[in-house]
Amino acid sequence: MGKFSSEEIESQYNLVKMLLSDPEKYRDAIDAIKKDIAYMPLELKKKLEEENITFLTDA
Repeated sequence: MGKFSSEEIESQYNLVKMLLSDPEKYRDAIDAIKKDIAYMPLELKKKLEEENITFLTDA
């Protein structure tokens, strides 16, 4: 897997935060993220864990 720029990590982080702002509306997208968690950049996982957003990274 290639390296991700800080801008890419920030963009993905902001997307996850936006999806979590209305979990019922974005349930399908959240479920898809949970299934693909193994492919998430480590930097993004760490950032989400720092924000205590661990239910996504518990997979």
